[in-house]
Amino acid sequence: MSHELLTPQTPSGFAARLSKVAHAAALASTTFISSGSALADPAPVKLANQITAAVSSHTGLQVNPEVATTPVPGLFEVVVDGELVYTDSSGRYAFVGGALMDMKERKDLTAAHNEKRMSIPFDKLPLQQAIKEVRGDGSKVFAVFEDPNCPICRVFTKFVDQLDNVTVYRFMFPVISPQSQNLARMAWCSSDRAGVWKAMMQGARPQLSESCDNSGLIKILATGERFQINNTPTVVLANGKRLVGATPPEQFLEELDKSAQRGGRK
Repeated sequence: MSHELLTPQTPSGFAARLSKVAHAAALASTTFISSGSALADPAPVKLANQITAAVSSHTGLQVNPEVATTPVPGLFEVVVDGELVYTDSSGRYAFVGGALMDMKERKDLTAAHNEKRMSIPFDKLPLQQAIKEVRGDGSKVFAVFEDPNCPICRVFTKFVDQLDNVTVYRFMFPVISPQSQNLARMAWCSSDRAGVWKAMMQGARPQLSESCDNSGLIKILATGERFQINNTPTVVLANGKRLVGATPPEQFLEELDKSAQRGGRK
């Protein structure tokens, strides 16, 4: 099986931006229109006023008073703080950047579906191929796919090393560069696999043999392909939830606690 290098992507979402309206001025990836509709006719004035008032009330953001109809019945084009969105006639639900938003509750309704769709059954991971670390009572269980050439991974490793009462399954996941693959093979073939990998994640670049049976490493990469793991670090919690990239420490700890409360595994 061929394992091509995967391209890291930076996760983003309007849900996070909408939930932090204080930072609305910094909204990214916006589509600007100076006046009028790019799609169809203006909406009736009374309906347009109702929609703009509702959207403004729900989001706390500036709404262009010009509302346009679209080819989809009941869906209207509105510009919110310079960003083009598509809302229903109530002004509460909108498609923003590909996500369906409840603007009143400031919830990304698409995120919940995506979270379920992107979950990874923990027992489907090749745990026997991972480097297992247990600290304290080991009650909080998670796996991490990491690459020694990933700066965020190295920061995350330092954070994980400070956690207590955890069981961590570390997967060598060399997807950033050919050098990452060389390093992973060196660590995999070492008599001290855990120690060498830990040193590499801390910046060490030893020159070691890469000659051994690396079928286990290939199995890890195949698992990444199977579950569309395209970024490092990617964390899989015991409840199957996937956390990608630079998850804020407080959010990570909250999710880890939730996962443990639902019944972890060792």
